[in-house]
This record gives sequence, structure tokens and C-alpha cells, in this order.
Amino acid sequence: MSKNLPIEKIIQCFSQENLQIIRVQRNVVAPGSKFMGAKTPPHPGFVIPLSGQARMHFNKTPYDMAQGKIFHFAPAMTLDKEVIGKEYWDYIVIQYEITPKTPHAYSDFETTISFTPQLYDLLLQLYIHCAIPGQFSAEQAQRLFLNILNKSKPGEPASTKQDARVFIEAAKFIDEHYMMPLNIPDLAQKYGFTAKQFTQIFRKCIGISPNQYIIDYRIQKARELLSRKEYSVAEVSSCVGYTDPYYFSRIFKKKMGMSPSQLQK
Repeated sequence: MSKNLPIEKIIQCFSQENLQIIRVQRNVVAPGSKFMGAKTPPHPGFVIPLSGQARMHFNKTPYDMAQGKIFHFAPAMTLDKEVIGKEYWDYIVIQYEITPKTPHAYSDFETTISFTPQLYDLLLQLYIHCAIPGQFSAEQAQRLFLNILNKSKPGEPASTKQDARVFIEAAKFIDEHYMMPLNIPDLAQKYGFTAKQFTQIFRKCIGISPNQYIIDYRIQKARELLSRKEYSVAEVSSCVGYTDPYYFSRIFKKKMGMSPSQLQK
């Protein structure tokens, strides 16, 4: 039988400890996929669903995973998982170390949360920044993670449920299609809004326009590619949705304070 802890208890536990984020992963798995007889990582961690549904067993304890909950696993547990339903299973895994060791770090449990646009944005920030070694300090990662836990408390949505749903769906679409041509009128029409209404929803939910969200996401993905030092600036430009590498370089320098070639060096 699954174990449930209130989010307030988790915040109290992990806010008082010396916690270090070890790894942040985002995984997208096709419907019907099954992985049986695996093991959880050597560090404890949280699974935070973004969309879709899955059923996981930690040491044979079943958890039905979907948006609106956070799940915790202990190191080296037996792990079985299956994607259920017709949607892709999209989720974030956050592994950590903690001292002194708390009993909660070595047990499995779930908690109910309020999944808001702000929470979605914070999760993507943590994933994107931690995906690039050396680009985010341990203190920044810890603060952002604790902010994520605090923003998870139910009863604190900052926008209407409809606005939250539209933002999360649109942001997910942008995250999956950032390498393609995107324009605000077409995106707005896709969700039944005018460009002005669509922009107001983004500003209400996360304080920036959808165009700025697209730029920020593309630049962060470009940082990740450039840090590998495997691709030219022109190749990275094309990979993140810019056909003109000179225009891409100007935007990148404006956002990052250095050119793409300087970052590679």
C-alpha cells in the first residue's frame, strides 16, 4: 500500500537539512512502455509528473503517478514501471544527498500538491540549469528546489484553473517544438485565444510574454548544446529554431552577456 505524507511535513524535513542536488533528469516515455526488474538510483530522489500517467512499484509498493502529486524513492529499491493511458509520460527526477541523514530519505511515499504554472516553470528552470555542469551553484539549486516544494502547497494557485491549464499545455507544446518555427498568433489560435489574450495568460501565470518564454527556452537549450563543444554555432542555431546564426548570436549575447563562441571557449 502506498504511503502518503503531507507536503508541509516534507517541507519541514528538507528545509532543515543540508541538502545537495545531485542530478536532475527529464524523461518522456511512450504510451505502453514497460520497464521491469530495474533499480532506483544510488541516491534518494523525487519523481514529479508533468503530464501523462504511469504506474510505478518501489519495492513492490504501487504508486499511480500523474500530475498533481510528488513521489519519493529511496536508493537501490526494486523498480517496475509502466506507462498507462494514451499520453506520453513526461516527468522530472530530482536526486539529492542530505546530511545528517533523515529517515524520510530512505523510504518511499507520495504527497498531493498544487500543480500551478509557477511550479511548472520552476521545475523547468531547475532541469535546464542543472543539465549544464558548472552553470548553476549548489546553493542556487538548493534554493530553487526548496522554492519548488513551497510552491507545491495546495490552495495557493496564482491564476485561474483555466489559465493554468492553458499555460501548462502551451508551455509543454513549446518545450517539445522549440526547434520549429513558432509564432504567437498561431499558438494563440491553437488554444482558442487572440494573441493579446494568449500573452495576458502567460504574463499572469509567469510574468513574461510567450515570445520571451520561447526565447528563454531556446537560449537555455543552446547553452546546453554549446557546452558540449560538439557543434558549430550555426548548427546550434538551427537546432534551437533560428535559421539565421547571426541573429541567433545577437540574441544569445544579449541574454547571456557573451557570444556563443565565447561560451564554447
